[in-house]
Amino acid sequence: MSRLACLRGAAVLLTESDGSGSGQGNGLQNRPWTNINSSPERIENMYLSVPSSGVGVHVKYILAAEFDVAKGPTVKYQYPRRIEGDEELLAELMLPDQVHKREEDWTVFFLQQQPKSSNGHDVTEEHDSMLYVLNLANTKIISDANRGAIVRAMAICTIHPFIQIYKPILLLAMTEYFDSLNMDVLRNLYQSLNDMDISNMPSFGPYETQILSSNTMRSLFVERFQLDRLLPDRTAGVVVSQSTISHDGTKASLNKYDTHFYESKIKFNNLEIPMRIPVDSFPDCVGDSSPILLLTTILNAPVKPYSVLHPHLTTSGAKTHPLIVLVNSLLTEKRVVFMGARRAAKDVVDVVLSACSLISSGILRGFSSRAYPYTDLSKIDRLIQVPGYIAGVTNPAFENHPSWWDVLCNIETGEVRISRSIKQPERSVSNNMSAAVGGTGSLPDVSLVEDITAMIANRYGEESIRCRFHEFISEFIQLCAAYDETRGVDSPLIGSRGLWPAQEQGYVISGHGYVWVDEQQKKRDLDHYKHVIEGWKRTTNYKTYISDVQNLLVPMPVASMDLQHQIDRLRKLSLSSIPAGEIFEAIRDVVVNPHQITQLLAFLPQYQGGLLPLAAGLFHTRNQVRNSAAEIIIRIRDHEAGRHFYNELDLFHKLACERLYRRVADADSIDQPSLVNVMTFPT
Repeated sequence: MSRLACLRGAAVLLTESDGSGSGQGNGLQNRPWTNINSSPERIENMYLSVPSSGVGVHVKYILAAEFDVAKGPTVKYQYPRRIEGDEELLAELMLPDQVHKREEDWTVFFLQQQPKSSNGHDVTEEHDSMLYVLNLANTKIISDANRGAIVRAMAICTIHPFIQIYKPILLLAMTEYFDSLNMDVLRNLYQSLNDMDISNMPSFGPYETQILSSNTMRSLFVERFQLDRLLPDRTAGVVVSQSTISHDGTKASLNKYDTHFYESKIKFNNLEIPMRIPVDSFPDCVGDSSPILLLTTILNAPVKPYSVLHPHLTTSGAKTHPLIVLVNSLLTEKRVVFMGARRAAKDVVDVVLSACSLISSGILRGFSSRAYPYTDLSKIDRLIQVPGYIAGVTNPAFENHPSWWDVLCNIETGEVRISRSIKQPERSVSNNMSAAVGGTGSLPDVSLVEDITAMIANRYGEESIRCRFHEFISEFIQLCAAYDETRGVDSPLIGSRGLWPAQEQGYVISGHGYVWVDEQQKKRDLDHYKHVIEGWKRTTNYKTYISDVQNLLVPMPVASMDLQHQIDRLRKLSLSSIPAGEIFEAIRDVVVNPHQITQLLAFLPQYQGGLLPLAAGLFHTRNQVRNSAAEIIIRIRDHEAGRHFYNELDLFHKLACERLYRRVADADSIDQPSLVNVMTFPT
């Protein structure tokens, strides 16, 4: 799993004044774009850049802007200090185009922090970090105002990507600001936000976060939340333990708590506003954007053959599904525009952020560092200089300028277009646009479209949809490693610091990587996706992923087998009794301590049946294998997160497991007849 991104680059250099208070318009708006930094690799985005400051635990700045009839958009107040620089651009970001036509609109943009070293110089770009800006713009119709309305905006600049938690308090502050129009509102808001206490919020490792994000069980890792502080006084001092949760009178209270969130509160103007902070989000997951609008629009649109073909995008030729074209364009860092001509800015913001979240899937990172959730024509000269940008727009003029973008997704019609001006790649591999013939089952990208279509039609939850994308991105990376391995090339994905070792020496059971039914299917899939793989390997996103994999500070808990590969074998293949038994016995021998069990659970998401691949072993033809399966499941039952997975099993599996385990505990080693003659595994 990848860690938080070290986000790069700066477009317009802003500096921070020593004083506090408001600032207006004497910045660097005339500074040429290309003169910001002499190093070309730094010109990667056009985010406003602000010096890092130790002030503010959660929020660094509160900003207020308004539309002036004579001056246009202006920044009126900034607290606790002004950001010197291109305030005209900052004001334009806070007051999006056509905002006066809407009573309310929400936008998101980013500021780049530039930390200072002890000698006052900028430190290297690897230490930069992002400020996430949640912006609310309001229009009030007032008859005696110029042009009959007042348009104002207020923004919160925070270090946290979970910006959605600030929406209620920003609404309250904006109402107060319209009434009083002074700095005290910003000062009070700033202090209230930074007084929020999250000192007891638990932290989770990568596998634990994956368990939380891929399962809807409400009490996962409940022991870490110190829930006694949330219970009535009569339960004060109660130690939250498994026995407490299961047996005493606090069970009902604790069951109301959802451990996907940490609950805190903010005091603002004598009100206590509850805050629910997500603890299961990954890098590039900004806000609580929903993928439903994007996916339903694309999937419901009529599919038209593409007249422009590109090996990175049209993996199935002219008949490639638009969703696959979009996914491939994001993976291979094409310039992507999401356009909603009759939509509010908040809608295109939501689509951009959800697209970044889906493709990141908790595995890759760097998409949000190239994302401009909302932009307009005034910034196009800057935007087109950003490689692989992901932008949201409402101006239909973008559609008529294909030289500005490589792929355009119209979020109103669902059409995904490929620009006729798109640059074709150099031919490093055979440029055959058609998929190889042969193999069984659907191709990986075709299966994704089929599954997501069914999920949308059957009203699956967003968690299941995100998990399916996580599975696809994980499989894509395994395909990339298998592609390098098959070709015999040196690959950073393979070796002692890669996804799997070059040799399986020390493995207790052979096998690694993607699971295919046969070699014919393997050849077909690799041939189908070879151009996308080659395209991805040329991206900064790929380089970042390689760096993450090779610089993991914590070793994998299970290093003597490819645990994901063996679980996928149980899930995908119709194994005979001998190879299936070898898998169960290997897992029994290797997955012993809590960290190893946590890793195993991360590969058994709820939407793929949870423990069912392991529960099938309870009915193996050999008694020893049945006992092994029971022992594995009992270890999971006694694990802090595993017990919730165990509770999801039906009574039939639980009784079989408990009976087998009791027999082992009683030292009864007599083989029992199998309950079934043929072993099958769920798909």
